[in-house]
Amino acid sequence: MRWTPPLLLLVAALAACAKTLPPDDPSNVDDTKATDDTKATDKEAQPREHSALSQADPNVPVTVKDDMGEKKEMSCGGANIPDLAAVLAQASCEVPSGKADEAEKDLKDQLEIKVETDSPKVSPGASAKVTVTFHNKGKTVLPLDFVVDPEPRFDFEVYTLKGSRVDKPAGDSPPLPPEVANATTGPDKTVARVTLAPNGTAKVTESWTAVKYKWASKDKAKGALPGRGYPREPAGPIGKGKYVLRVITPLVGVYDGADHELTQPRTQVEIGSQ
Repeated sequence: MRWTPPLLLLVAALAACAKTLPPDDPSNVDDTKATDDTKATDKEAQPREHSALSQADPNVPVTVKDDMGEKKEMSCGGANIPDLAAVLAQASCEVPSGKADEAEKDLKDQLEIKVETDSPKVSPGASAKVTVTFHNKGKTVLPLDFVVDPEPRFDFEVYTLKGSRVDKPAGDSPPLPPEVANATTGPDKTVARVTLAPNGTAKVTESWTAVKYKWASKDKAKGALPGRGYPREPAGPIGKGKYVLRVITPLVGVYDGADHELTQPRTQVEIGSQ
């Protein structure tokens, strides 16, 4: 047997120990395996992406409900209708037949109509807010029909206290340009109905300007709406004085009398410096 010095035996033993580490030593862990396991765990923790089948089809329109901007359907009747024009413009308030009742109703004992301006005096050429109030002074519900095309129109006419019209253009209206006269008329006129409860009211507020009118130029007339007649344009302020302001309403189906007290309610206005 070959003799080995004790010092060499000790060095060999220490080297063997350095190559073989205990299983729980951190340096004995397979780094590659640990990294793969960690990636697998992280992948499971992340939310999975939707497949093509579960994603929304970009070619299909999506309706988003906007609670803040969505218009609510308004009732076609009741005790208080603060914006009559907006209610009448709803398709849900149209009469199924599209026409008012053929027999005109005498409502002088049930319907009261008032016209008020937001200022007792209006400067020449200035604008004022005019409110028309329909009041059911009867003890039963009151249905009222209005023409819409496609919205209700409330127009104004100004008269002297003696009955002469002051804001109408002079002379007869010129002929419409052929492209307007021969054009297909606008949407068919329909009838919308509101029902006022006993003692109920319906209001509409429109803007009126204290000006006279003239017939529009031929060039401007080319852009006129079919079925609305020859267009007008402002021709200067109405002079100072006291006048009668009539509101031409689209109310139909009522017995109106010779002076149209119901369909053309009126109030006195004063035009002058405020």
